[in-house]
Amino acid sequence: MIIELSEEYIPNQIIHREKQVKEISSIFTNFKKTGMGTNLAILGVTGAGKTVIIKKVIEEQGQSIYINCNETKTPFKTLSKICLKKVKTQSDVLEQTIKSLRDNPRIIILDEIDKIKNLFALANDLNTIYRKTMIPIIIISFKRNIVESLPSDVRKTLFFHKLNLPSYNAIELKDILESRIKLVELELLDKLDDGRRNFICAIASKQGSARVLMNILVRCIQSNNFTQKHIEYLYEEMNKKDWRGFVEDINETEKKFLEILTRNSNCEKSIDFQFLQNKMGLSAGRISQLISIFERYDVIISHTENLGRGGGRKRNVRFKSKETYNEIMSVISY
Repeated sequence: MIIELSEEYIPNQIIHREKQVKEISSIFTNFKKTGMGTNLAILGVTGAGKTVIIKKVIEEQGQSIYINCNETKTPFKTLSKICLKKVKTQSDVLEQTIKSLRDNPRIIILDEIDKIKNLFALANDLNTIYRKTMIPIIIISFKRNIVESLPSDVRKTLFFHKLNLPSYNAIELKDILESRIKLVELELLDKLDDGRRNFICAIASKQGSARVLMNILVRCIQSNNFTQKHIEYLYEEMNKKDWRGFVEDINETEKKFLEILTRNSNCEKSIDFQFLQNKMGLSAGRISQLISIFERYDVIISHTENLGRGGGRKRNVRFKSKETYNEIMSVISY
């Protein structure tokens, strides 16, 4: 593997994210001066640069502990990694984490926090840690509603500032591609003319993802195949894998909601709010919440229909696009 083309590589300059790097760096600077800082939620689609910009800031600023929650999975293992001690119980690990941070203050950074199996429990632990230490906490997630899903008391105490990373467009992805290619001496890349480079960037811009961009480039190099047909094939395979991961990660209620949608609607046919409520057997508030969640996931769209005097208003839901509907149908199992 060529390190400059891997996900682990941190460029000297992260183009099209300079403003975000500066904003995050200011939290570290303030923490070093005052011992306190803003709690931050870094949000954006997969491949929007969330991890690379935080690692860049860590590289430059230090005084932090970075944890990928996809590796720890549970609150206990996450706190154990923060305090760096072997403990037996949840109360012990919380106490030791607080002591560790008091002795050696470091900003807590939790990447992919949505991968924690009991997020409520971890959120309450973080609430306690913050109250006892005032250590800044940075959470990172592709779920734009992650803050809203935390307990009310946690939201009020931690009061996360949201840093939403926009998806990359094709022009920005082209800049990223060119900057990485310049770092690599590889004869195979002579086959990657400007037309093929533009095509890779256009394909990756469908998701606005630099990760998709670099994965396609690496796989083209590995197979020594830079044809448009092969590029399209690679994108389709990655897309299926991403949707499969998405379906596996959502909770059982969300899966049931998605199954009802796929059975009864598509990108053209809508189903109404009352139908969903009857099928799910949930309150109107919970159905509204589920609709909002999947709208934030960019899976569905909803619109309200005015039925006129005496008819009231009816909210209808359908899939956002034919592509999204087909991809979910290809991975979901009833």
